[in-house]
Amino acid sequence: MIVKTNFFQRTFNITVILLTYSLLFLLITLGFKLLYDLMENIQSTYLSNLFATIRYWISQGEYYTKILSILLSLISVALIIIELLLRSLYDTPVNYFKSAYQTIRLAQFLRQDENSQLAFSIDNSSTVTRFNPILRKFNRATSKCVVDVRKDSVTIVIKYPKTQQAQKLLRDMEAYIKEEISSRNPDYYFSAPDRKGNKLWFKSTKRY
Repeated sequence: MIVKTNFFQRTFNITVILLTYSLLFLLITLGFKLLYDLMENIQSTYLSNLFATIRYWISQGEYYTKILSILLSLISVALIIIELLLRSLYDTPVNYFKSAYQTIRLAQFLRQDENSQLAFSIDNSSTVTRFNPILRKFNRATSKCVVDVRKDSVTIVIKYPKTQQAQKLLRDMEAYIKEEISSRNPDYYFSAPDRKGNKLWFKSTKRY
């Protein structure tokens, strides 16, 4: 049985990605602008045509990256406004910001260090750092976790990794995850986690 996700659970990570790329394109736009101003200050009779061509392409790059930055910002703001309106009707807008904050903190809690120090000498005086692909797959999946705080419930959705080793790591962490989210939401009672499809669900009800 596949549990349906709500609007916030479907769009939160999309909104974060859109805002991240919007900021990236904004920085690229500023870089193009600085480069254009630098090229304008260069005086060269012999290379004037070349510099004019370069400035043209820089201005084109600045224009399109600015458009992309604005467009992605508008889409992300629209998604946030829709969610805030839904929260106003059925919950409270404050819980949107609680959900966003707790989602970020849970993602930080779940993240594993992908590099490990291994001793390779007899006296353990020398070490080598090795990359762990299992932890990378684990981090990639769990980074998409979402904490959805409501007036009467708190729901946590964590995407299951695809590999068996990464899945075992997540199962071993279930008790720690429950302890972490319970400490942040003491007014809610959390039941045992339940896997539905490729997602792990933690659900709770409010204590009365």
